[in-house]
Amino acid sequence: MIKKLNIIIVVAVVFLSGCVQNQKIERKNYYSWENDYGYSQVVKTGNTLYVSGIASNKATLDGQIEDIYTFIQRILKDYGVDTSAIVKQVIYTTDIEALKSKTALRKSYFKINEYPSSTIVQIERLYEEKHILEVEIVAIITKK
Repeated sequence: MIKKLNIIIVVAVVFLSGCVQNQKIERKNYYSWENDYGYSQVVKTGNTLYVSGIASNKATLDGQIEDIYTFIQRILKDYGVDTSAIVKQVIYTTDIEALKSKTALRKSYFKINEYPSSTIVQIERLYEEKHILEVEIVAIITKK
């Protein structure tokens, strides 16, 4: 019985490792300068999308929130999903108190009570000095 169980486990491990190794990785850029900086805006493997941090050059926090989440919606639409597909978001901000005051605006981009797991972190500075906010996400593409 133990020998048979060991054989089943070995077959399962071999099968599963083959599935992971053969997953295709797709990369997509939205701007030509992304390659200059050495990253892809979106990496898709299997049914998972990894979206690099998105920032905005808008002058206000409201403008940056709207710009960033509108771009996220555009990316998700390209893959046939909406913000309900987001399972994880990491938000970096240079002013967490200001971001807290904009919770309703940020939440307006999601269906009520369909929010992703989130981490919100205040940092000293983002890539550009005028950036107040940067959002990266992980989304799952579900078949409808």
